[in-house]
Amino acid sequence: MKILFVIKHVEYIDPMGVMLLSALARRKGHRTHLHALSDGDVGDAVRRVAPDVVAYSAMTGEHKYYLAANEVVKRHGRSIFTIMGGPHPTFHPDVIDGSDLDALCRGEGFDAWPELLEALESGRSVDSIPNIVTRGNQGDRSGRRLRDRREELDDLPFYDRELVYRNTRLGSFGLRCFMSSYGCPYACAYCFNREYNHLYVGKGRLYRRLSVDRVCEELAALKRDWPTQFIKFYDDVFTLDADRWLETFAEEYPRRVGLPFHCLVRADNVARSPRILELLKRAGLVSISMSIESGNAHIRESVLKRRMTEQDLSTAFRRCQELGIATFSNTILAVPVAPEVMRKEGKSAIDYDIESVDFNIRCGVVFGEFPLLTPYPGTRIDRIARSAGTFDGDYSRLHMNYHNLSPFDCFTPREKKLQKNLSLLGLLCLLFPGSRLQRFIRNLVVNHLIHLPRGDGRLENWLMSRVYYVLFWVAKVYLVKTRIYPMRFSLAAALKNLVISFRLELFKRSDEER
Repeated sequence: MKILFVIKHVEYIDPMGVMLLSALARRKGHRTHLHALSDGDVGDAVRRVAPDVVAYSAMTGEHKYYLAANEVVKRHGRSIFTIMGGPHPTFHPDVIDGSDLDALCRGEGFDAWPELLEALESGRSVDSIPNIVTRGNQGDRSGRRLRDRREELDDLPFYDRELVYRNTRLGSFGLRCFMSSYGCPYACAYCFNREYNHLYVGKGRLYRRLSVDRVCEELAALKRDWPTQFIKFYDDVFTLDADRWLETFAEEYPRRVGLPFHCLVRADNVARSPRILELLKRAGLVSISMSIESGNAHIRESVLKRRMTEQDLSTAFRRCQELGIATFSNTILAVPVAPEVMRKEGKSAIDYDIESVDFNIRCGVVFGEFPLLTPYPGTRIDRIARSAGTFDGDYSRLHMNYHNLSPFDCFTPREKKLQKNLSLLGLLCLLFPGSRLQRFIRNLVVNHLIHLPRGDGRLENWLMSRVYYVLFWVAKVYLVKTRIYPMRFSLAAALKNLVISFRLELFKRSDEER
């Protein structure tokens, strides 16, 4: 069978879900193709490929683009089988109602996907396949029919990188992504993993890893077959402790792969077990992600359920500085706080966000993102917000661009504008760490720039938003290129990447105007 994977756009991050599903399909003899919506009409791709199956993987916010694309697909052929997987249908299976989708995949698709393709090829019904939701089994949306989590990962095929690299600009780009583990045992209130783990209670271990040998085998092949300068491990948590797996990785990875890399860990684990950083540094770690999420203890621990102290965070970031590891932190702005707590602490909504930016400065964060909180379906934040009446549950209002206005109704229009401006300008406050210039930029941003324009004119707001976006983009490109993912490019390639990056950011920002 011919399968067409549809993605919204190609960023600098490999679409690993599509790569794995394509590899699983090709292992069974199927042919796979790729189309990005940003590259043109999906109808043209359907006419060219004549697929039997069209597949989408959707997060909330981008799901609406895939639903619209699916209408186009079905106009070209009602017999084309269309399926959506990913976080959105996993936590919002009712998305199949009122759509032209034939099926959803809830939860892991490692085994459900090949079984689905086999059933379609043989003309059998797919209604009884665990993890697959159809109109024929629509009563089964509670997760009772989910199969157990896959325990054995080493026998999964290598990512089908050829599908993406041969058909997009990523083939010549030196940053490659990889996941060495699946699952996250933590229960952060804004993340889908909390409810995902509840969905899989009694169905296997939460955190599963590829063996070090399997990781090195695939990455060595990647390095051999494609021009590769840097590895970004995309695991939810790369390691939980300085365990035997990490010790072996620190020995084997430099010898068998030998590429600089980036990964994500939790600051509290690093504070508890400092040897984590030492082993990662020995393996070739250049930069690391450690999320702060909020500089305010109440928001961090009581609202977002990030069970780590200010001391944990400060210790972990300080140790990174001592080892020469560049830090990348995520900090969430526009988090609703109960009025009684705000009165007790004597703070306004924007005060909490400024507090978070200042905490990043104190921690010496090299590169930081400041997204606005989004109530994704299936998260604790979503349930609380809908129960409190601060979010109406209309997920079509959500966007993939995290610089949009907050979707929470508890904030005034003025507060939303301040939050949006700070989400763009917060990064500027991290430039020139420890200098007088950094203090000057911080005060300029916090005391003046986020308040502009003073009026509510639509044109003035539009223009100022574009100016702030350019400032953000310049700072982002500089820090990412020089500190987080340092790579070498020819002048022509560097200029080309700059143009593509700018256009990509503009494409993502177009969400807010739709």
